[in-house]
Amino acid sequence: MADIRGVGKKITYSEDNPVTASLEEFRKQRNAVKREPKDDAERERLARWLGHRGRDELESTVGSACYACSHFEMDSEWRYFLADHIGTEAGHGWGYIRQANAIDSRRDHARPDPDFERQYGLLPRVEHHQLMQRDFLSYIFSGNLWPYGHCTAVTIQSIQITTPKVLDFEERVVHAEERSHHDAILQKIHDHVWALIEEYGEGPIRRKIAEIDAKALNSRPRTIFDPPRREFLRKYFNVPLENVRKFPEWREYLYLNVLGFPPEPVYIENWPAEIPQPKAGL
Repeated sequence: MADIRGVGKKITYSEDNPVTASLEEFRKQRNAVKREPKDDAERERLARWLGHRGRDELESTVGSACYACSHFEMDSEWRYFLADHIGTEAGHGWGYIRQANAIDSRRDHARPDPDFERQYGLLPRVEHHQLMQRDFLSYIFSGNLWPYGHCTAVTIQSIQITTPKVLDFEERVVHAEERSHHDAILQKIHDHVWALIEEYGEGPIRRKIAEIDAKALNSRPRTIFDPPRREFLRKYFNVPLENVRKFPEWREYLYLNVLGFPPEPVYIENWPAEIPQPKAGL
């Protein structure tokens, strides 16, 4: 493996890697079980879920990036990358809301839906939001810039009940853009981390990243590690969890090929119980 340790060293991360290829194949296999809503109850629930997902994208993913831009010190290139990230993720969030309105026009899915969230226990992820607002390094490694979603999002992307228009939007817009807009940001993350290492030393910065990563993974950051959302989607949309088996390998791939050093072991309390978590940590 190439030595990527140091500011300016080119990362070895690539979308063309065995872990991603395996996850892509698993995601495509799920298409065979997808179907449209069979009655008004399923149609309404699907629309309200898509509206919830869209608002969450806008409020959490976009909101945390806006907070980072306005509260943390960063250079102009970082601001450019974050502005692009904000635009991409905002398009996804608004797109899900529009899909929801097309499925059920009786409700404006851009508006808050607290009854839906209370009914299904879709609780705000307060600890995770607080962590993303703590400091810039915490934002980078606990938010969407660190692309654990390439593995974990297979769950949320694989709802069984959907529509052809939603599938087209997810494939043509969401999935395609998620795979393309991270690359330059990952090089920027590498250089930022190694600039910090040059200033403060490798040990302290690696310990800080490990602390952030462990805290984030245990604050319900993603659906597969968020029991209320995970169980809601399993019960009503038959989502898969098998993709979590690839998470340790994907996590190691990210660290080695973006940062140039291995991850520290971590235990995730909300790991799906029916799939064994590696005993020595991830």
